Amino acid sequence: MKSPRRLAFAALLVLGLTLPASAHVKWFTQWTFADPPRALGEILSPLFLGLLALTIAALSIGVILDKRLSQNSIYRQVVVWFDSRREYAPLVLRIGLGMTLMLAWAGDRLLSPDLALSSPIVGWVQFALALLLIFPRTTPLAGLGTLVLYVLGIAEHGAFYMLDYFIFVGVAVYLAVYASKNVSISSLRIPALYFSVGFSLFWVAIEKIIYPQWGLGVLAANPALTMGLDPAFFLLSAAFVELALGYLLIIGLLDRPLAVVITLVFFTTTLIFGKTEVIGHTIIHAALIVFLLEGTIRGVYPAPINIHRSLSWRLAFTAVNFILLLAILIVPYQLMSQAAFSDSLAYIRPLLVALIP
Repeated sequence: MKSPRRLAFAALLVLGLTLPASAHVKWFTQWTFADPPRALGEILSPLFLGLLALTIAALSIGVILDKRLSQNSIYRQVVVWFDSRREYAPLVLRIGLGMTLMLAWAGDRLLSPDLALSSPIVGWVQFALALLLIFPRTTPLAGLGTLVLYVLGIAEHGAFYMLDYFIFVGVAVYLAVYASKNVSISSLRIPALYFSVGFSLFWVAIEKIIYPQWGLGVLAANPALTMGLDPAFFLLSAAFVELALGYLLIIGLLDRPLAVVITLVFFTTTLIFGKTEVIGHTIIHAALIVFLLEGTIRGVYPAPINIHRSLSWRLAFTAVNFILLLAILIVPYQLMSQAAFSDSLAYIRPLLVALIP
């Protein structure tokens, strides 16, 4: 009993040390796809493999901790309290998305601080969607409209870039289907939200691995974040913490405790990065509050972790699928980053030819 508690404390300490670097890097540094991405051979270093092993160990602790919590009477009382307030979850997400859309409209941005608007008309569409969110009956239309905005973002900024903001797909699906009378359709809302938030965290964590120069630029501008640790080690550690958090959301493990931890951490990063952080993470905070109220994925579409009941199978499922998901996503990320790099060179090369005699 004592050993898991000590390991859990160590895991929380690592969270506290590394998550202040978990802001979205593109918001706070000069970056370009003309920067060369790291090749897969460069990524697979002894440090990478060591942190991978440590992350799997931490995830295993999470499986054990989840079982312990489920047997704790106080925790069960807290769960019952939140369950009795599940009806407020859609309202929270409506408010969160409405605030995000209004902030984006006021700043001439599309959904996020770093996505420029292609047209003022799109900005007014965001304003209109925010108004639709005021009324429950028109909220599904706002959800569908948000999905259209995401597609417009793909057309303007490319699918590779917009994968950073996949959370908006989950938010759009949640609001579009939550009021459906068909249980099979309305039950999609929570799996979609969990997956989209988890995927977004996982994806931007891979960014720190493929483009470490971007994250190191943020750390160079804010050296206190590293607390004296080597910046490269600190950045890769932060990436693995984000990978673990995103993965836990995807498989539905430690749902409510995880929502509390991530929310508190993002609030602390706001003290460092200010208003931009508030604008960009408002929708994430709203989704995390929804997780607190709704709890785990249940009913028609159970959480992936609940496929297995025995502790040994849950441990194996968690470890094996984390490695598989990392392998499945890091390869296309590297390929897409290499394609973006090649496209950037295609634009830059004629300029270099013109400037260099």
